[in-house]
Amino acid sequence: MSTDFSSAAKTPQDQEFTYYAVGMLAGAVPGIVVGFVVAAFAGHVAMWLSVFGGLGIIVGLVLAAVLFRRRRAAARAADPSGTAHDAADGPAPRA
Repeated sequence: MSTDFSSAAKTPQDQEFTYYAVGMLAGAVPGIVVGFVVAAFAGHVAMWLSVFGGLGIIVGLVLAAVLFRRRRAAARAADPSGTAHDAADGPAPRA
């Protein structure tokens, strides 16, 4: 099985998972920074990094899901023919 990394090979699922991955990373980094700041005053570094890093990941994942759904809904609304279709919706209807 050959792997195609070109931009043409990106499916809607690939785009969705990219949103999720970026969202989790974008949430984890500030969460870890906050964990270090809290740990500087409260101690127990590993505990605070885990708590705030985990919360950041969850918040980032939820925000990424919301952003992806809004983008997908906007793309569907912008399609005047009403034939916009995502692979996430199942097989495309035959013409």
